[in-house]
Amino acid sequence: MALDKSALKASLIAIMTTKGNTPESAAESLANAIDTYVRGAEVTITALPNEVSVVGSPSAQANAVPLTLKGGDATHTGGLS
Repeated sequence: MALDKSALKASLIAIMTTKGNTPESAAESLANAIDTYVRGAEVTITALPNEVSVVGSPSAQANAVPLTLKGGDATHTGGLS
């Protein structure tokens, strides 16, 4: 999923225009908006399968997310969207 800049902007505007926000509540809302924005990103990497190693087991890791490796072209590129 791509980063949703318009949703982040809407959240920030709502935080700034909400009357009665204390610095603490505004900071909490800002942190939540940024957290939601970043967690909505999709990270892609291109790497050769023999360049990636995993330590431990998926069942031993909290909040583990499956990693699918696709054949790389040795350009070692990636991105965040």
